[in-house]
Amino acid sequence: MKIAINCIYYEAGGGIKEYIHNLVKELVNLDNDFEYVFYVTKTVESTFAALTNGKGKIKIFPFESSKKIKRALFQKYFWEKEEKQEKFDIFHSAFFHSPKFKSAKVILTVHDLRFLNFPKSYEFKRYIYLKYAVKKSIKNADKIITISNFTKDEVIKFYKTNESKIKVIHEAVDPDSFALQSNTNQRTIKGNLINSSRFLLAVGHLEPRKNYIRLIEAFSLLSQSNKDQYKLVIVGKKNYDYDNILSTIDKALDDVIYLDFISRDDLVWLYANCKIHIFPSYYEGFGFPSLEAGLFGKPTIGANQSSIAEISGNGGLYFNPFSVQDIRDKIENVLLNESLYLELSANAELNTKKFSWKRNASETCEIYDLFRI
Repeated sequence: MKIAINCIYYEAGGGIKEYIHNLVKELVNLDNDFEYVFYVTKTVESTFAALTNGKGKIKIFPFESSKKIKRALFQKYFWEKEEKQEKFDIFHSAFFHSPKFKSAKVILTVHDLRFLNFPKSYEFKRYIYLKYAVKKSIKNADKIITISNFTKDEVIKFYKTNESKIKVIHEAVDPDSFALQSNTNQRTIKGNLINSSRFLLAVGHLEPRKNYIRLIEAFSLLSQSNKDQYKLVIVGKKNYDYDNILSTIDKALDDVIYLDFISRDDLVWLYANCKIHIFPSYYEGFGFPSLEAGLFGKPTIGANQSSIAEISGNGGLYFNPFSVQDIRDKIENVLLNESLYLELSANAELNTKKFSWKRNASETCEIYDLFRI
């Protein structure tokens, strides 16, 4: 059976890239008789050649990501040609929309429905296109994979999709890609000297749903002893509507360190050396940072919204993200209660073992098998 996998959004980075990279890496190493065709953009062709190690066929998608209108208008004809030429049985889109095919079965992976919940985070033309394309794709899909039960519930809520059409397959983190290269008691990152175990860490793009303003306000309300002992470190590139967040950071003076985008080595050091990981976001389709922090036994103090508790499990403690006082109380509770901290820390490390990319790929293959001729 031949399976086409749409990997063209690999170059977009973020969670989509992590998903595609690790799914493909594991698929080509599983013992099965599937024949794969990977569709990628020219910019990542060499990366995929190394990733797949000669297994499967790599084909170039001819539309540049910057030419969104041209891509939207003409890709239909490209996919029609490819179905005739490659004769694939299944088309798996790693993103939440897909062309319609004459014969091939369509599987969609839906990571979240952020564009419906936060339309301002998308360019207007992109939002309008997605609103039309995703609805049509979900209706036409033969099977839908969601990366969390939260996203599954959203697909059912927004599109009235039959539950039997959806399969939840959790993502994971690759421990090898988070190996600590070197550890010290101090590290200078972008000019900021950061002391081990003397900071709380929050990771994620700067945008309203990440809820950084309330987090900073809650941090300012910590007891004086904790404020004297800890700083708040925020890591994440500027995404959209972030001016108020930066202004709030500036007003916090030296108590809050904002690092913008940093290297993987620096990020790993921060996870390994923070006291706790804080996840104040009120909307996440999955939430990799909880598991990334858990690799180093760091508990997550996070929002009781969306998928965060689902993924963090008993390695976390949860607050109402819209209550500054509750955020403050939960952070203070963990910092002052050593036995609670140690329990959450041990649970956080154990929790990461529940998630596996190899399992993700195996369960994906089970879906492919449903359509075996």
